[in-house]
Amino acid sequence: MGIWKDYLEIRKENKRKRFMIKSIKSYRKDQISDWKKSLDDDINNAKTDTTKTATENEKKELIKKKNSPNKKGYIVNLKKVNKYFVTGLNIEHVLKDIDLNIQKGKVITILGQSGSGKTTLLNIISGLLTPETGSVVVNDKELMLMDETELTQFRKDTLSFVFQSYNLIPTLTVRENIKVGENLRSKHAKEIPMKEILSTLDLTYQAKKYPYQLSGGQNQRISIGRALAKNPKILFADEPTGALDEEKGREVLSMLMKINTKFKTTIIIVTHNSNIAKLGDMVIYLKDGKIHKQTYNKTRKPVSQIRWL
Repeated sequence: MGIWKDYLEIRKENKRKRFMIKSIKSYRKDQISDWKKSLDDDINNAKTDTTKTATENEKKELIKKKNSPNKKGYIVNLKKVNKYFVTGLNIEHVLKDIDLNIQKGKVITILGQSGSGKTTLLNIISGLLTPETGSVVVNDKELMLMDETELTQFRKDTLSFVFQSYNLIPTLTVRENIKVGENLRSKHAKEIPMKEILSTLDLTYQAKKYPYQLSGGQNQRISIGRALAKNPKILFADEPTGALDEEKGREVLSMLMKINTKFKTTIIIVTHNSNIAKLGDMVIYLKDGKIHKQTYNKTRKPVSQIRWL
């Protein structure tokens, strides 16, 4: 009798999970469809309305609404974001009701232990992952309304990435590797001269060398230069010092701070090193998929003054 009861309980639980998975997959589709229909209706009504209730300015604002949903001036605005990972009958709730605002031109640190959801959060802000629920507005674009082609174009025009691994092309020189990023620059973005990039990253005298001839810290600086050459609105750095020793790690962090100061680039750093948090303007602490707390630094601490873990 006990075995039969356990079997029925397992079947009941599996049935509940299947229903949840189906609900998770369909909810986002229905939500996005409703958003698009509502916006299209508003725009069509504004275009055809000839009464005084819709002025020319109001019509223009509605028509721009799809591309400019963020009215508060934040470069990143997340509301009630939830992300699930589904494997078979296993459901992992990775991010839970995330609300987040990030101002332009700031240095942001996302801090948390392994498994806290910090890389998933970075991937959602950058459009590499789509959440099941919520709103994700980045640089005045609602990413939830974009298809894969539009998201790819958005990342190309707006974002750059620096990872723990350098991902350089070994057969290209320093200058040529950086040029790869420049070739991806949006036609609307201002060009940063190669000479200025090399100078900013202290790579002027290494410009004609190859990656194998340089140290790990210098190679990471090349990857930063490649990211900077696009002149992005946001530069994401996922554990940028993870593969470096203290000396080289400090060099890389100094370069990131220098880029923010010089070019006003918004920089979002993901790390487990709590001391790096003191370098930026805002710190987001993630724990168990939730924002545990947010703190603000009145003054940034110089890289030379932080402790190294």
